[in-house]
Amino acid sequence: MHVSSKILRIKNIDRFAQRVKTSMYYAMHFCLCSLFLTLYSCRGDEVIYPTIGTKVTDEVREGGVYVLCEGNMGSNKARLDYMNLATGTYYANWYGSQNPTQMKELGDVGNDIQQYGGKLYAVINCSHKVEVMDLQARHIAKIDIPNCRYLAFSGGKMYVSAYVGSVANPELLGSVFEVDTASLAIEREVKVGHQPDELCVLGDKLYVVNSGGYLTNRYDSTISVIDLQSFTEVRKINVGLNPTRIRKDEHQRLWVACQGNYGAVKPQLVVLDNEEVIRRIPTPCANMSILGSTVYIINNETNTIQSINSQLSIINYQLSTPFEHPYGLLATEDALYIADAKNYVSSGILYCFDYSGHERWRAYTGDIPGHLCLVTGEYDAHEDTISPTPSTYSPYIARVYEYLPAMGQFVNILPKYEEGDDAMDMCLKCEEAIADNAGGLVSLGGWGGYITFGFDHPVENLPGKDIQILGNAFYMTGSTEYGSSEPGIVLVSRDENGNGVPDDVWYELKGSEYDNPTTVHSYTKTYTREGDTLQNPFHKQPYYPQWIEADEMTFTGTRLAPLSEQIAGQNVQRILDFGYVDNKPNKDKEGTSFDLSWAVDAAGEPVHLPSVDFIRVYNAADEILPQTGELSTEINGAIDLHIEQ
Repeated sequence: MHVSSKILRIKNIDRFAQRVKTSMYYAMHFCLCSLFLTLYSCRGDEVIYPTIGTKVTDEVREGGVYVLCEGNMGSNKARLDYMNLATGTYYANWYGSQNPTQMKELGDVGNDIQQYGGKLYAVINCSHKVEVMDLQARHIAKIDIPNCRYLAFSGGKMYVSAYVGSVANPELLGSVFEVDTASLAIEREVKVGHQPDELCVLGDKLYVVNSGGYLTNRYDSTISVIDLQSFTEVRKINVGLNPTRIRKDEHQRLWVACQGNYGAVKPQLVVLDNEEVIRRIPTPCANMSILGSTVYIINNETNTIQSINSQLSIINYQLSTPFEHPYGLLATEDALYIADAKNYVSSGILYCFDYSGHERWRAYTGDIPGHLCLVTGEYDAHEDTISPTPSTYSPYIARVYEYLPAMGQFVNILPKYEEGDDAMDMCLKCEEAIADNAGGLVSLGGWGGYITFGFDHPVENLPGKDIQILGNAFYMTGSTEYGSSEPGIVLVSRDENGNGVPDDVWYELKGSEYDNPTTVHSYTKTYTREGDTLQNPFHKQPYYPQWIEADEMTFTGTRLAPLSEQIAGQNVQRILDFGYVDNKPNKDKEGTSFDLSWAVDAAGEPVHLPSVDFIRVYNAADEILPQTGELSTEINGAIDLHIEQ
């Protein structure tokens, strides 16, 4: 939909853009000042601990380290902390401040966390989900997988091990699920051994350790070998009783930690080359991290760190600090990170050592810090860096960029025009009516009238519907086929030029009438101030928008076929199947929601938009009824469904 710029010019565009940028600043300032209120008001009565940043070192490096704290089972205290290496500041409960609308925060028992591409993935075991986040730990989606355990990635796919069974049903075989990291849809499942734990991709195969953890006195002792192309189990390898961990080194050897039976059968570290066992090292290994050809392990009998060199010799690693119960371990190019779970019921400690064994810094964590993830590579391209300032995104409209209604009976009323108001003033009045879930109404007037709005964040194109746009439609009594449909078409745009103003290419979200032969895609209509004679007995104010200085407005866009009929003496409209605003009642969430994957270009060809920054709705109906006046799309608000859920 287009308004002729030769006829209509909104003056002071620089001033308008400056207002947008200024409002963004004040919105951010308000979020920071009201953070504590936001955290408590969004989550009911449960106590949510706010993010606290503590400076722990003056040494700075690129990137950061996420710390997934398990929390005790049943306590719903899984927590994600963040160490910003670029500032030397440790942020407790980072996830909580980034996601104030998540009712139970991360959930129950964090079990694994990894970065793949531009996303973070965290396994929340007892909540039976994989939490998907951006690299700022903002919620994107959750993938429901029962009793999920660990992650591995390869070729755009995520592989998730899952016990599937329970203590009451220990004989049930476990599964590995394949998930597409673009659509986040589960694509395939393969059965493996009993209670599979860690898994590792090597070449075109996936290796999964089967612990048999629910079988107690008769643990499993195998690795399942899965062919990734067919996604079938092609072999089992016997390695040792109760295998729980598996990693690969730079020589493409597999290292497997077998825990034994916690009695007569002692733990061991098993090394495989070309799927054959080449060495068994008699040592306990609660966790391991491999850097090049050196394997670092936690010896959970002595509560010390050991390293194993390329000749497979064990070295007791000398560190300047003793541990109570070392639990999490991460070896990077320039530092060794060790998380001490302490007594397993209260705060742990994250330590950073150099490779001479000297402690660089320490920070207090949540309960049972078990899983560490170094954020690397693509995070630089994600935004600028991982910000140390918590952001609290709202699911509701944050600002209105443009408001240009066509001539109509509710124009200058919804919202109310007052003498001296200009385009910016009217945008602010629209914000007062529909931003932040205010619950008011904005009328778009006759055919072509539009409004452009946005959120305090880009709306991401994720599986399922992405945004709900509210109107004031209702069904005719006893019918869902007819009602008060006043359909508006939705356009979306990305801020490609980065100027914060909606002046980039627009794409239409293709609704059910797009390909209908009665739909006109190049329709033009001009309204003039002189022709403002549409008054009815109910609304006698000027119908032409009074803040517009030009004496005529020309709109170009799509016009839908007439919808109105007389049924039982009522003027009603046919309800359209999908894809239009103010077409179905707001209580019909599915019918008032939109999928960014519906986007098409000017030629009607599908386009993939990873996210959008601006949303425009315009009235697509050109009908004037003798009793009730023109069909006029009304806007009641909008919701980012991914933030709200």
